[in-house]
Amino acid sequence: MGRGFYVALVVVATIALVTLNLGSNKDRFHRVLRGVLTAPEVLDVLESITPKPTQFDTRQVRAIVKLGNNKISKRLSDTAHSFCDGNDLVEYPLPKYDACPPNSTLNVIPFFGGMTNALKFVVLGALMSFEENRCFTISEKDAHLNPGHRFGKTKNGEMGNFVDHFFEGIGLPHDHPIVKERMASGNYVVREWRQYWDSLERRRTSLHNFNYNTSMYSHPAANVDGVTLKRDFIRHMWHLLPSYRDSTCQALKDQGIFDTDYIALSVRRGDKTAEHFAFPTMRVYIREAENLVRHVFKDGEIPKIFVATDDCKTLHELRRLRPQWTFISQCDLLAEIQTGYDIKKIPKMNGKQREEHFRKFFVELYALAFSKLYIGVAYTNVAWWAFMMRP
Repeated sequence: MGRGFYVALVVVATIALVTLNLGSNKDRFHRVLRGVLTAPEVLDVLESITPKPTQFDTRQVRAIVKLGNNKISKRLSDTAHSFCDGNDLVEYPLPKYDACPPNSTLNVIPFFGGMTNALKFVVLGALMSFEENRCFTISEKDAHLNPGHRFGKTKNGEMGNFVDHFFEGIGLPHDHPIVKERMASGNYVVREWRQYWDSLERRRTSLHNFNYNTSMYSHPAANVDGVTLKRDFIRHMWHLLPSYRDSTCQALKDQGIFDTDYIALSVRRGDKTAEHFAFPTMRVYIREAENLVRHVFKDGEIPKIFVATDDCKTLHELRRLRPQWTFISQCDLLAEIQTGYDIKKIPKMNGKQREEHFRKFFVELYALAFSKLYIGVAYTNVAWWAFMMRP
C-alpha cells in the first residue's frame, strides 16, 4: 500500500455523554462532533480519549468525509492487485527482527483480546522495543485466540500458535537462538500493555512526531507523526501467509471488489454489549450511506454496499430497509451463521469453525480497506485496524 495516502473514512461514532477527562483535547473533541476533522485526526482523538462508558447517544453521530476522485479509485484498485500479486511483501518487507545488539534485553509482548486489539498492542510494543534497541517476541500464553488456551496451560503456553498459523512471522519465533538464549539466561522482560498505552507519546498519536530510525525498522521521513508511523509500520509487520492471502483475494474477486467502486459498512455487535455500548441502528448506517451515495455512484447506478459484520442478522435488516440497493457480504457464504462475535467462544471452536471465522474476517478487513468510502464505528479496534490498512 502506498505511503501517506488515504481516502475517505466515515466514522459512525457513539460518543459518551458522561463526564470525560479531555484535558487539552476538549476543543478537538467538540470539533469531532461538528464533523470538521480529517479521518486520521478522528481516530487519533477517539483513541486519545479513554472514558468509562456508561451512556451513549446515537444522536451525536457525525459523518466525516474526505472526498476523492478517479485517481483514488485507481490507487485502490492498484493496491488491491498489488496485495493479491504478493508484491506488498516486496514493497514493505518484514522488519529486521533479529538486528538487536548482542546481550540486549529481550522484550516479551503479550498477545491478548481479539485479533485487531492484540495486533494493535503488538504494533505499539514493537515500536517501543525497537526504540529501546531491543528485539521482541510475542507471548500467547494466555491468549483466547490461541487454540492451546482451550486445553488449559501447556508446558510453554504456546500450543497452536495463532500468529504463526495465519501470518508471516511477527517478532522473533520462540525457537530463535536469541529468544532461547535470553530466556535461558533470564535476560528478558514482559512488557505489559499499559507501558505503551498510558502515555500518548508511547501510543504514537498524531499529537507527537518522531525521527524513527532504528536497526530493525526505520521510517523514511523525518519528524513523522505517530499515526503515519503506525500506518507504515503495520504494512511492514502484518502480512497474511500466502494460502490465506490467496483465499482472501479469491473471495474479493468473487465479490467483485476489484471491479467497481463501493461503500463498505463495518457493523460490530456481539460481546460489545458487555462494555455497555449502545449500537447504532441499521437506519443510522443507511442514513449515512445515503448522504454519500452521490459521491460514489453515477445517477441511476445501483449502490453497491459491502457489509462486514459479526452479526449476520443485520444484513437482513439492511436489505429490508433498502431492497433496491445491492448488499454483498461474506455472511451469505457461511456454513454457520454468525450472530455476534464473543471472544470467550473462540477457544471452543473446532478447527473448521476457526478457519471459516478468520478467513471471513480477513476478507472483510481488506474489503473495508479497499472501499471508496468506509462507514465504521469508533468503539471497535476493527475500525482502527481497517483504517490503518487503507492506502
